[in-house]
Amino acid sequence: MNNRPAFRSPWTHGAKAYPEADTFEALREGMKRKRKTHLVHMPNDGEAGLKPCAHCGTLLGEPYAVNEGEEPSQTDKWSTWTWLPKHKAAYGQHYYCSWATLMSDLFDAADRGAIV
Repeated sequence: MNNRPAFRSPWTHGAKAYPEADTFEALREGMKRKRKTHLVHMPNDGEAGLKPCAHCGTLLGEPYAVNEGEEPSQTDKWSTWTWLPKHKAAYGQHYYCSWATLMSDLFDAADRGAIV
């Protein structure tokens, strides 16, 4: 019998360092009363895999290219979702796409002189 909840806080019920949600309903329920942006992992074998990546546009459950010009070959079991509490909504990205977004933000800040 599986007693694992659909939303798991970090380091509980098998979740690692990030919260995990199995469904969007569980994500919304788990993020109630949260006032800051959170990263949450969701498995791509459920409804999350049918949504497009906010970075590259490929469905999260489908193979995608890690580098521009490559054939789509990478598939992820989990996707990274950013919960926006002000809007009570989230957007998802592939693992590598989430790193590309972060690095792009850092390079933009460095170009503006915000990072020394």
